[in-house]
Amino acid sequence: MYGCGGLLALLLIIIATVGITIWWIQRPIKPVVLNPKEQTVVDAKLRELEDTRLPAPTPLPVNPPPQDRPYVPGAKTITLTERELNGLLNQNTDLGKSVRIEFARNAINAYLAVLIPEDVPIMGGKMFRARGRFSVSIGNGGKPYVILEDVTVFGISLPKAWLGGLKGENLLGDAVGHGNKGPILQGIKNLRVEPGALQLELAD
Repeated sequence: MYGCGGLLALLLIIIATVGITIWWIQRPIKPVVLNPKEQTVVDAKLRELEDTRLPAPTPLPVNPPPQDRPYVPGAKTITLTERELNGLLNQNTDLGKSVRIEFARNAINAYLAVLIPEDVPIMGGKMFRARGRFSVSIGNGGKPYVILEDVTVFGISLPKAWLGGLKGENLLGDAVGHGNKGPILQGIKNLRVEPGALQLELAD
């Protein structure tokens, strides 16, 4: 009797574990929605980068006063928090429902959850879940790099051979071109990724 009871308890634990695992795999990503105060802050940051319009012309007086016209350069540094970036993804591209970004120390974690079409023979209608980690470093005299550390699909960490040899390689040089001598990389003085925030500093 005790043996049957133990076997039944073990069976219930296995069923519960399978059920929880299926629920965990199928859960969607909750999009980040910025509140009005957060939206105002991130809009101000973006305006500093986008405000390249010329000032409206003003009529000159016949005898203009001999005064200096000050010039205020734009910002060289922008800081985006993890929540702000995910909020922008959800607001502007609707990717917030399937993609989530996390900032770690010198690294970026990316999470993906998309629904597999119903007509796909294998796992049709199920949620495809994957995550990846990238090491990031630019500036401070070091060589810039973005290295793919890992891609995990359905809880399985994929080997390098399955990823076309990209795992462990510097993706930045191939994506931008000319290695660290390209104009885009030369224009970046420093890029820091810290837990919860990313800071980009442009060169002069």
